[in-house]
Amino acid sequence: MKYSVERWGSGAERIIFVHGSLGYGAAAFGEQQPLGDRFTLDVVTRRGYGDNPPIGAVDVLADAHDVIEILGEGAHLVGTSMGGIVAMNAAGLRPDLIRSLTVIEPPAFALAADLPEVRRVSDAMRRHWRTADPSDLHAFVSGFVEALEVGIPIPKPLPAPMAATVRNLVTERPWKVDVPIGAIDDASYPKLVVVGGWSKAFDAIGRRLADLLETDLHVLTGAGHAVQKVGQPFNDLLVRHVENSREAEGVTA
Repeated sequence: MKYSVERWGSGAERIIFVHGSLGYGAAAFGEQQPLGDRFTLDVVTRRGYGDNPPIGAVDVLADAHDVIEILGEGAHLVGTSMGGIVAMNAAGLRPDLIRSLTVIEPPAFALAADLPEVRRVSDAMRRHWRTADPSDLHAFVSGFVEALEVGIPIPKPLPAPMAATVRNLVTERPWKVDVPIGAIDDASYPKLVVVGGWSKAFDAIGRRLADLLETDLHVLTGAGHAVQKVGQPFNDLLVRHVENSREAEGVTA
């Protein structure tokens, strides 16, 4: 299997979680494990991450088709960072399988490239990819987080699992990724956009997404880009979102 899925819980309703560029399933969503007392949680580790076989390059559409396989007859879908881009592509391709969609700081830079705060970070990433040595993984990821204005320390030497994620990162072009915003907007499933309030660029992308999808933007501070790691506040928000989607479908507990 090119991807893998770790299952937590056995509730009647299922939530699928998709991680971003510098992690893998359980590491990205460990704080959501308590939701397994109520739901079935399928935590995806994408192609080329974790213990899955290496890949030549990240392919968001291939990942999206993997998610569609995992959706089965339908589920709620949550994606963080680049996993949010994957989730949005899956949701655009198969809206009939989506019970609700939640995206956490997806790097949809192309969707908001007209905004100065977004363009500044996009330009910084372009310069970094153009000038960085892709074989120096520590320098590459350090320059990447600097371009994103994250300001987090990078361990040296890189732990082996992180080095593998950086090899994948080298093949990405975050400022160019596309999302099927029209198909998502047209779909009837509820949408939730969440940001961490730490970055003007990601906040602006979140506002643009929320406006285009005609939904609210939720800000949960305290965990930076990995908003889901605030734990209970995010979990409570997600539970409300899932419950609201159930009510919208006319389903009772």
